[in-house]
Amino acid sequence: MGHQLGTERHRFRFPRLRVAVAGAVVAATIAGCAAPDSSPTATPPDTSRATPIAADTLAPTDTPAPTDTPGPTDVPGPSASPLPTVAGKVLAWVSAQAPAKLVTGAGSTFQNSFFGWSHGYLAFHGNLVTGSSVPWASADGRVWQAGPALSMAGLANGAAIDEVVEGPAGLLAIGRAPGCADDGTGCMPAPANALWTSADGIQWSRVDLKTAFGGGAVGDVAGGPKGYIAVSVSGAGSAAPAVWLSADGRIWRSVSLSSATFQDAHPAEAMVLGDGYLVAGRTGSLQGWGGGFFPSTTPAIWWSPDGTAWSRTTLPKVASAPQAEAAISAVGAGKLVAHVDSWDCSCPPEGVTQAWTSSNGRAWKAVTATFPSPAVVLSDGRQAIQLISADGAVTVAVSSDGFRWAQIAASGSGPADYDGQAYGPAGLLVEASDGSFWLAAIG
Repeated sequence: MGHQLGTERHRFRFPRLRVAVAGAVVAATIAGCAAPDSSPTATPPDTSRATPIAADTLAPTDTPAPTDTPGPTDVPGPSASPLPTVAGKVLAWVSAQAPAKLVTGAGSTFQNSFFGWSHGYLAFHGNLVTGSSVPWASADGRVWQAGPALSMAGLANGAAIDEVVEGPAGLLAIGRAPGCADDGTGCMPAPANALWTSADGIQWSRVDLKTAFGGGAVGDVAGGPKGYIAVSVSGAGSAAPAVWLSADGRIWRSVSLSSATFQDAHPAEAMVLGDGYLVAGRTGSLQGWGGGFFPSTTPAIWWSPDGTAWSRTTLPKVASAPQAEAAISAVGAGKLVAHVDSWDCSCPPEGVTQAWTSSNGRAWKAVTATFPSPAVVLSDGRQAIQLISADGAVTVAVSSDGFRWAQIAASGSGPADYDGQAYGPAGLLVEASDGSFWLAAIG
């Protein structure tokens, strides 16, 4: 789950659950009852997965780290109690005219996926019927330039671009077949079926996955100052866990993993830090799913200074739960966030909410605060951001730690809702359901 600028973590995601940026605080939550919806949404944040902590007052840059004694809870959204308001800040929306060929609306057979990066904004204009996708790039969210359509050779149903990562050699766009894969443990995000590289966001070059990964199934890709990392798919039908490294996103090498360190491991996500790498996922058997039986797995995180030698980190008070899987996202500079997806379909879901904080990604402290669904969290590289759509208007809630939230009051006219969003150099970019584009500086 992108939307960061000039930080250690360079990942940009639109429809999927996980959104991440750089830092050093990691939280994990176990949620359940239903598999996550992988399609974009114009609805308010999903409050069923977790409840962020709202402080009585909040300055976006000086909120203390979460403690073991959380305060009252409020979830951004129309059904929640009003959040505290950030003093001295006003959200001012500015209309941004989009090219006619990029506009979508009700009943359209096209869909846009938006991403922010260090040099501007990206949009992939996908045809829901043919599966084709045309990349667009903008430095300021106002003036857009289209590039050649992405190569979809051999992809029967196309490839929806759901993730863009940035590293030293430029951008990588990860495509997946529409829908999700049911491997016997529930509806899991499909493995990558295409990968493209670009230096400018306009011209994209296809990477042959079979050649690059030796036929291995890629579940997640991440980028950062040390290069790029990919991990294998997490699922009952997946092969032994795999990690690949690359300096340019085109040539990848497989890493030899210790069988003891990665015993019964199922990697799901990766992160590139300034001084190392993180991999998150779960351990335990995934066999026997179904018929009311949900095998318990244990959230797990691994660390490596060079991507080759790995050690499993210690998560205090970690608990197993049906299909509990650790994943990684972030709040802002110096504050990593990881969460846990639970594929448990029992209601009420089994398991307990868990969270940890860390200053370096290796030593962890357990806390009782929860982190909201990463599906609705963006970042400007300094603080977490959630869009709130209520009463025909869109405003923003911010948090410096991902647990305590306050909203910025909006002034004047702006979007009534949102279908797509990204954070870039000019601020927050939003596409409303009527096809209009809007920009707002968060500050």
